[in-house]
Amino acid sequence: MNEGLYEAVFCYGENKVDPFAQTCVDFDRIIGDMRLVGYELTSFNIAHHIMLEQIDSMIKTKGKIVEETMDLDNRDEFCREKYGLSFKDIDALDPRNDIECDIKSGKVIYYLVPEAQHKEAQYFVLFKKSLDAFTQKTGFEYISQ
Repeated sequence: MNEGLYEAVFCYGENKVDPFAQTCVDFDRIIGDMRLVGYELTSFNIAHHIMLEQIDSMIKTKGKIVEETMDLDNRDEFCREKYGLSFKDIDALDPRNDIECDIKSGKVIYYLVPEAQHKEAQYFVLFKKSLDAFTQKTGFEYISQ
């Protein structure tokens, strides 16, 4: 990536703090995908795109659980034993609408929207390993509100 484009896209604020300094993702692929669909290359849009990939992964995980338990009569018990949550709690998780991200003080943060705060414990029971790996890979910080 050329330095002028880097300065224009990734640096944020007066002090030129890079919100992606600790992020280990394929920026060439992400930027290529964003250009392909016509997204404006801004720090926020890039952070949002990276977050959407995590959210898609969470949706796939939830979908596999729903599919796996679809025909079970005792799916609540099965889910409690295998995942630590009832099927009803898992089904209530909606990462696409519950999770948002933003850039604050030169850091990318992600959080549960206020309407989903009551689901925080369930998210961290079901997705803890995934969210920890995501945080490690991206340097994004989870903020509990």
